[in-house]
Amino acid sequence: MGENRMNLFGVHWDQPWILLLAPVAPFLAWVIFRGQHSPGGALAFPKVLRRWAGARAVVERPGAGRGPTGFWLGAGLFFAAVTLARPQWGNLEETVFDQSREVLIALDLSASMLADDVKPTRLARAKLLIGNLLDELQGERVGMAVFAGTSFLQVPLSSDYEVLRDILPGLDPSYLPQAGTDYAGMLRVAAEAFGQSSAADRFLIVLSDGEAHDPSWRAALEELKKKQVKVITLGIGTAEGALLPDPQGGVMKDSRGAAVLSRLEPGTLQELAQSTGGAYREASNWVDVAALLSETIAQGKTGDFSKTREVRQAERFQWFLAPAVLLLAVSFALEIPALPGRRRVAMGTTTSGESLPPPVLKKTTKLVSREAREEIRA
Repeated sequence: MGENRMNLFGVHWDQPWILLLAPVAPFLAWVIFRGQHSPGGALAFPKVLRRWAGARAVVERPGAGRGPTGFWLGAGLFFAAVTLARPQWGNLEETVFDQSREVLIALDLSASMLADDVKPTRLARAKLLIGNLLDELQGERVGMAVFAGTSFLQVPLSSDYEVLRDILPGLDPSYLPQAGTDYAGMLRVAAEAFGQSSAADRFLIVLSDGEAHDPSWRAALEELKKKQVKVITLGIGTAEGALLPDPQGGVMKDSRGAAVLSRLEPGTLQELAQSTGGAYREASNWVDVAALLSETIAQGKTGDFSKTREVRQAERFQWFLAPAVLLLAVSFALEIPALPGRRRVAMGTTTSGESLPPPVLKKTTKLVSREAREEIRA
């Protein structure tokens, strides 16, 4: 938009080409209404606006010979065109804060996250850590991906943390229909979420118990390396592990009928962090995720707030919008035909001066007796 600006009469115009429509608007209104003052009162367009549809009858257009009908419409369209051109004058100074750090949270929603070796459960601990992180962040763009047997971006990167706070309590293993732990899919979703720009410090925070059964995630990690994304992994669970509860209140069993014991498997999480220059921490005890995030920021790179002052032209289109609305409203009230109401139709005369024939009345039939008909014949 800035490339189209021009300075005219000491005013900056954001859409200067619209100014060409300003003188056309009054001319258009004059063309529409000029038949009122043309010789014989004939319009240039004989089939358009021949008569005024008044409130009680179709009559000659009011105001004939008393003023330029169409003035209000033309003036209103003129000011509307000036408004659309967006006039600007005067300077406004604004203080702009920029935060170039981007954080994507990947939450494991597999069934093993319901184990209670970390109190109250692994999933509940992960949610507490995420809530603490959101309390500590200041202006970073934060998003969330969820994964189990499948993965998808739940919340795109944004500075609005309230969306994350609202959706976090409702996340559980039933949220995703497919069981398992798909690290490859999660890494692909994360790579797409960060986009192509590399101007920001980027972090992927993975909260999981590390049970990865598909080694193909290493190939998906290459795209994150290209985008210089540091992976911070939080292993939630213990080496001793815990039995997995089932929805009926018992213990989950495998195909052989044995109870399923889930343990923390840090190997995958450690490799994810080391290969991207990130960090790994076990979260069986409390972890300050915000402090851990700050420890991994590249020295000399962005990541902190930058404070700048920008000067821009003040928008002044409001000064022309108000009269445009007012004039168009007046035109609608005085110049635009209205729907006629119900009225009586008076009997008139023909062009030759002869009276019109009386209205034809429908004949009515009456039943009479035979004696009455004979009297009439006699």
